[in-house]
This record gives sequence, C-alpha cells and structure tokens, in this order.
Amino acid sequence: MTHTFNLNARSIRLVASHNGKQYKMYTGLKIDPALWHRDAKSLPAKCKDRSVWEKLRLIHLRCSEKEGYVEDDADVVRIMSYAIDGKMPPRDAPSLRLSFWEYFKEWSERDSTQARQRRLCYNNIARLMGTAFDWDDVDSAFHFRLVQKMQDEGFAINYQWKMVSQLKTVMNEGRKLKYHANLEFQDFKTKREEVDAVYLTKDEVELLWGYKPKGELDRKARDLFLLGVYSCARFSDYSRLTTDMIHDGVIRFVQVKTSESVLVPASPRLLSILERNGGRAPRLAQQHLNEQIKKICKAVGIVDIVEITKSIGARHEHLQVPKWSMVTSHTARRSGIQLLYLTGITLQQVMLISGHKDEDSIRHYLRLTKEENVTLLRDNPFFK
Repeated sequence: MTHTFNLNARSIRLVASHNGKQYKMYTGLKIDPALWHRDAKSLPAKCKDRSVWEKLRLIHLRCSEKEGYVEDDADVVRIMSYAIDGKMPPRDAPSLRLSFWEYFKEWSERDSTQARQRRLCYNNIARLMGTAFDWDDVDSAFHFRLVQKMQDEGFAINYQWKMVSQLKTVMNEGRKLKYHANLEFQDFKTKREEVDAVYLTKDEVELLWGYKPKGELDRKARDLFLLGVYSCARFSDYSRLTTDMIHDGVIRFVQVKTSESVLVPASPRLLSILERNGGRAPRLAQQHLNEQIKKICKAVGIVDIVEITKSIGARHEHLQVPKWSMVTSHTARRSGIQLLYLTGITLQQVMLISGHKDEDSIRHYLRLTKEENVTLLRDNPFFK
C-alpha cells in the first residue's frame, strides 16, 4: 500500500493504492488552493497553513506506520480510517458505517411531511446518476454532472435547487454521524429563481370564510387552509395545531423545519376552526389539500388571470393562468404574511410571527401592488 494526498476544490483527500486499485477518503480538512503546492503529496512539507500541515503530517505518519500490514482490500480502508480518525476498526468487527445509498434510502423513507419529495429526490438521483458511488464520490464534478442532467431533463430551476439542497442535507447528516469526512458538498451552489407565487387578498379570504362546503373533504380543505392563513405558518406546522398549544390567547409551537419557537396571537376565527374540528387541525394530506383548495377557490370565484414565468431547464415560459390554479397549501402562509404586513406593522414584527431569520427571506413573500403600496404610505409623515 502506498499513499498520497490531493486537493479536490478546497478539500484534501487521502489517496491510497494497493494491487492496482485506488481508494479515496476525505480527510475533513480544507485549505485555500493558494496555500497548497503540487509537490505537497506524501508529506505536505510545503503546505503553508501550519495547522493543516500538522494534521496532514499526523495522517501521513499513521499511514506509514500501518501500510506494511495490508493483507486485503478491507485492510486498506481500515488503515485509511485509522490514519484520519486515530481509531483502528477491529478486523472482525461488524461495520457500523452505512453506505451513502443505505443512508439515503433510510432518509427518504422517514415519516415526514416531506416524505413524497424525499422519495422523488432519492429516485431522481438514482435514475440520473446511477448508484455506483459512495459518500466520497459526491464532489464538485458530481454536482456539475447532476445539474447538467437535471437541465437536460427539463427540471424547473427551483426544483433543481430543491434536489441539491436535499442532497446536501443527506451529506451533512452523514458527516455528523461520521460516515464520511467529505466537506466538498458544502460548496455546492445551484440557482434559485424568484417565483411568481400568488397570495389571496383580504376579500378573497373572506370568500373562503363564507364558503358553504359541499362535503367533508371540502370542509376539511377550507378549514385547514384558513388555519394556515390565520397562523402564517407552514403546512408542517399549521396542520398539527391543537387547542393545547394555546395559552392566554397565544399559540405557542416549535417549527418543524427550523426547530425555532414561535408565538402567534390566536384569532377568534382560528379558535372557531379548531373548535369545530374537535380541538385540532383537520387531518388531510398536503397533496389532497393542494388538489381540493384549487377547486374551492374556483368555485368561490377566484378566477382572475395572473401572469407567471416558468423555467424548464434553461428555457423560460411566460404564461397566463387563472389564479385558482396557482393556489397551494403554501399560499395560505404567503397570504397570511402578506395581509399581516398590509395592516401596517413592521417587517421585524412580521418576521417574529413567521419565524423568518432575515429580511431577504421574508421579502420573497411580499408582493405589493401599486394600490396596496399607496394605502400603506397614505399616512406616512412624508406625505402630510
């Protein structure tokens, strides 16, 4: 067995060779390429970052200590793990390390409000990239090829961003569990475009409130959607609201997505919806809500034509569609945030309700028309 180091983007890999085979394992170390020299291989004596040099020297010494004791391929991996972590796995010990695909499959099958999206991500990456790779193969070249294949397939820009984000989540969890030391995924960047998302006006929300449901599914969909409006929460949060979360007129819950605590005043309408549903949000899958709320919006007359821009691969389409066709479970949150902001409260107050951490994120939710803007500014001292 022989070993060397190489630089992949900013990440340093330990590369071992044995019987004509090559093995690569990320060291978990990063360095500015300007501080790395091409001749910094077996012993990186010319690495200018002293702290990185010390760690690489230790890895080199551990490899040199053990590389004469290799009997089979499994020994190479054991020695590389020992060189990086300082712990030699016993030869006969069962492996506790899950491969990328073993962990990815477990992740995709978890009980989650995003279960459908996770399964799609798993299936799409397997189809586009094959399954002959592991943790350390998910590098910048892998990311480039994945994006190219998604564009060739005509995936929307934001769906490409979502897929890469989910891949990074899996990689980050695997790193925390010490299944790998590959940090290159942290540099993956994929474009995300501003979407032409709609929100419901105050009058349109009133139409939904006054709607007479035609059956149990209708009632559940209407009530669940309005809970989203009056809580300004995500589906993963407003779909699990109960009266037990309300104390002294305030809803207190921890967001599923961010694990952050949020406090929202409980409006009379929100309380009324929970009470008529037995003290909890109606049970309805997100997919079924998305399908049913469109039908309800069409039935109550939310039929204005809106213009949208849709990106498919590298192609952009400008379409005119009826507003009801664009309404989804997330429109409830967007509408609640928009209508709350239009009451004149500060952006900081809106963020405390919605759980957003920065103004750039919350501004994606705000779509002011000229009429709404002039209404907000009418009482501004500048115009007095």
